[in-house]
Amino acid sequence: MNKRPFLNTAAASLLALGGVTAALPAHADTLGKCFGVAMAGHNDCAGLSGLHSCKGQSTMSYNPGDFVVKPEGTCAKLGGLDMMQAKAVLASPAKTKAFEAAMAKRMS
Repeated sequence: MNKRPFLNTAAASLLALGGVTAALPAHADTLGKCFGVAMAGHNDCAGLSGLHSCKGQSTMSYNPGDFVVKPEGTCAKLGGLDMMQAKAVLASPAKTKAFEAAMAKRMS
């Protein structure tokens, strides 16, 4: 059996995968976590509030502790928060309720 065609195919596949993985970090740099804009059940990963530990487990919309990944610049347009802002809002239950109410009104 001639192994040369198999080796050529394997080498070409590895080269192609190298090109794909090299392109991923460049795209990842343009995305960021946007806190407070996730709808119930549509969050990405665990939140700051510690109420859940996995994607899609948020039970309420616009919780400042839950995030979704959005392209850079989109979060501010949606009225979302960065991580430091989210932590500041979560420190006060009154601020948390006010933020959630403002986001619900904004998004309706």
